[in-house]
Amino acid sequence: MRNLEKKTNEVTNLSQQLGDDGSHSYPDFEAMWIRIEATRNEQDEQGTYAAPLQTKPVFRGRRLAVLSVAVFVLLATPVLAYITGKWDFKNLKGVESAIQQGYGQPINKKVTNSGVTFTIDTAVSDDNGTTLLYSLNTGDKQERKWMFDQFEFKDDKGNSIARMDLVQMMKMKWDNGLYWHNWNEESRTYNGFFDTSWTVPGKEANVQLSARGLQAFDYVRVPIDLDPRKAEVQTFPIHDGGIEELKVQFVKDGQGQALLKYSVSYTDDSNFNIVGPQIVVKKEGGMVIRSGDKANRMIQIEGHLEWGVQEGYSSDELLQDGNSFEFVYGVKGSHIEGEWDIDMFTLNKEKALQASVTRELNIPLHTSQGDSILRKLIIRPTAIKLEVENKKVFEEIPYREVSLLVNGRKLEGWEMILEYANTSLYGYRQAFTFPARPDLRLTADTPVELLLEREIEKIKDYKKPIKLTAISDEKKETLVNVEGYPVKVTYYTKNGDLYVENESEDLKFSGVSQTYMKQGDERKFGEALFFKWEENWLDWEKSNKYVNVYRGFKGHETEIYFFEFFIRHWDRNMKIKLQ
Repeated sequence: MRNLEKKTNEVTNLSQQLGDDGSHSYPDFEAMWIRIEATRNEQDEQGTYAAPLQTKPVFRGRRLAVLSVAVFVLLATPVLAYITGKWDFKNLKGVESAIQQGYGQPINKKVTNSGVTFTIDTAVSDDNGTTLLYSLNTGDKQERKWMFDQFEFKDDKGNSIARMDLVQMMKMKWDNGLYWHNWNEESRTYNGFFDTSWTVPGKEANVQLSARGLQAFDYVRVPIDLDPRKAEVQTFPIHDGGIEELKVQFVKDGQGQALLKYSVSYTDDSNFNIVGPQIVVKKEGGMVIRSGDKANRMIQIEGHLEWGVQEGYSSDELLQDGNSFEFVYGVKGSHIEGEWDIDMFTLNKEKALQASVTRELNIPLHTSQGDSILRKLIIRPTAIKLEVENKKVFEEIPYREVSLLVNGRKLEGWEMILEYANTSLYGYRQAFTFPARPDLRLTADTPVELLLEREIEKIKDYKKPIKLTAISDEKKETLVNVEGYPVKVTYYTKNGDLYVENESEDLKFSGVSQTYMKQGDERKFGEALFFKWEENWLDWEKSNKYVNVYRGFKGHETEIYFFEFFIRHWDRNMKIKLQ
């Protein structure tokens, strides 16, 4: 994928009301990357070291393939304005850029059945993959969530390239592709994308697309009497839409930040991945936009780990007078029988090939984690890709931020986590993708630099043990020196369990999320209560306190070891000239 009131179903433009959370209108992109990136390998589309900012001279490397000078020219046409006004490219900026640079291919094929019109509008295809822009007109006056019973993309011989059914979509399991659409209030249609890692073999290929059945999911909004000043867990029975109850907890960090955590228990969770339940903070009829991030992950509620949601707000945002809270979830609605088959149409990527450049770099990179080689720079209309080879298995280039400077302008991207999964290169190779931007003009000679910012030096299997003595229910502290940083270790027992806390007054030290004891040749790891992105997920860069629990501990003394920690060298950056 390049690089989700009283009960009522009457929601007007809910996607705008709910903001950028994406669980109602977008798929879970985090899960999507994890599941689908593994299929991209040769076709596709966050890390961290060095000294004061410097430009490192490197040799240019030979050119593997230059099919043509890569020139991105900004286009402004009525068609372009129509597309960018109707489709939301929030998660496909590279595709938007390609269209604006003239790489969009008009398809304009439609079919109407059972009062529903399905239209393929535009295609974008390069060696990163293929994206189809489509629209769905169901006659709705207000937003609902529609999913096809079956959606299949095939070649000219009828062989399946990508196939999705409703069960797969509910379980977030996709076969080499994914579709999603969003409500457009102005046109009262659903405008969406089908995105696949498949790319046209050669220059041109005939393809077809078929869809069967449409299932609606309606949004339900329920006001909940939440008190953000309470630290205790607040529970709300729902008993609708397969949801049994909602549990909510607020956590404040004492520095003006607050964490909203909630989990949902189900009698039937089949709707979860279609319309993800969420809490909306409202004021005067509008939505309060959070200042922090949102994560779907294991969280701790009432001392138990369970799957849930964490959202970061400032305390002021949550404690405003006049705030109200709504719980939004989905229920299965009506169903439309029908078939929507788009007969044969041609995809052509010749123009994209003419704007594709692959350079072999072979630039050595020396970091605190060892040696790496910058292998390839691949320029395509939708994204620029950088391939890195590390000498040590599962050792990444140790920088918090990895980006490109294209003609002096910053181009941000992300790591393709499973690019090399199931290959011999897995564990050694990294691949980064940087979606193209429409405001950048790139040629074969445009200066491109790799910008590595905010080094994180990883130290693993720290060998020096920390002695804990006179262990009891009374809290005790010991101050130890770890790589030149003062680390306070606090330990005590409670209900027969040993609690071990660690933190440092120096925030360059990351804290140790995982400790362990030795039992002969084996390690007994503590249960981590605070993960990097949980309680102190509020701001990992400004906190370093962690707690481990050793259940059923017996004795009055022991030794613990630090499994892994980081030194945050925020002032260390590096620039490397690529071309």
